[in-house]
Amino acid sequence: MAQTGLLEIGDPIVQIAWENDIDHEARLRLCLLDDEYGFAGNSSDYLVQLKDDLETKAGGTIRMSFAYRLKSRGRAGEEVLKGHEDRHRTSNYNLYVNVLRHAVAVDGPMQQQFVSYDALDLSKNLLGIWASERFEFGLHAHAAGISIVTSDVYTLNNDISAINSSYILRPNGKAAGALTSGDVISGDFLNEAKMALNLLRPKMRPARTPFGEKFVCFISNEHERDLRKSDSDFYALMVSAMQGGKVDDNPIFTNMLGCVHDIVFFKSDFVPPGLNSGGTKLKDKTRRAWIGGAGALAMGFGRGWSAPPYGKNRFQFISDSEDYNFQKQIAVQTIVGATRPRFTDPATSTVHENGVLVLETYADYGSNFSSSTVYSDWIDAGCTVEA
Repeated sequence: MAQTGLLEIGDPIVQIAWENDIDHEARLRLCLLDDEYGFAGNSSDYLVQLKDDLETKAGGTIRMSFAYRLKSRGRAGEEVLKGHEDRHRTSNYNLYVNVLRHAVAVDGPMQQQFVSYDALDLSKNLLGIWASERFEFGLHAHAAGISIVTSDVYTLNNDISAINSSYILRPNGKAAGALTSGDVISGDFLNEAKMALNLLRPKMRPARTPFGEKFVCFISNEHERDLRKSDSDFYALMVSAMQGGKVDDNPIFTNMLGCVHDIVFFKSDFVPPGLNSGGTKLKDKTRRAWIGGAGALAMGFGRGWSAPPYGKNRFQFISDSEDYNFQKQIAVQTIVGATRPRFTDPATSTVHENGVLVLETYADYGSNFSSSTVYSDWIDAGCTVEA
């Protein structure tokens, strides 16, 4: 022990001064539901469509519909139209909501006596962070089709569907589980992705964003490193834009990592790893970036127990106590659901995605980290990693 005259630091009579505030672990990078980014809204034009149907009505299911373009060729000149009319082709998809909750317990009054900060207030803040991160995780898991995540706490009460293979791109035509160091994200690969966006049918629509109607691509930390390398074609494109006078909003200096081919790029800590060849495990040193368009994701809330106006009751914090108010707890609860809408064309019985294109690439995190650290959130959700 360190000496301080006649007393030692660890002596029971030596007092400890506690700071009034307490630091806590940093929040992970979130953007899908953050008002600052403007990706979520109450219309199908947004990347994340917020469904408010059940906030004022009873029920646990929201049924979404998709209308297809007319398919018949039409008639010209003296051709008879009668009997050759087209028919509406529509498809439905369900979004389910259910309870999601968590709580923190404060052991007794002495726990509060020992510290200067408000233990219950800190617990409330941590519960708020937990809920926002759980929402972000669930939305990214749905968007990238990580169907091996099955717990309702992580899937936000809706099963995650695997991505239709036509909506997954890998560099150099590689198969799942076969990506190597030459298969990283690049400007050329993004050019291939833009072509796919234009050729896919039904055609994806760009989403409403603060930057105009754009597709939005969410990439991982490893992706950002690869795109920002000084010898990358993506970095060269950004430098050329700066030399041409694009400085104030050049992505080298902003939170937006870039805008190429009307696709804006943002980094998220919840971009998932890729999957192995069997789709049963995460594949080490891979990531599934994804491009989202209008209506890519849907999220709905219920009204809960509270009285009207129901729309204000998405979250409820509940304080409770036990043993004659000796032990206190605080909980957060909501009724929520999220999903990636996908529909079946009645003419072909083919299931297709609505607003998502997945870009699965090699994504090396270097020798200073381990898969258990890099993919900890996904391992916590019940996934295992294949080397």
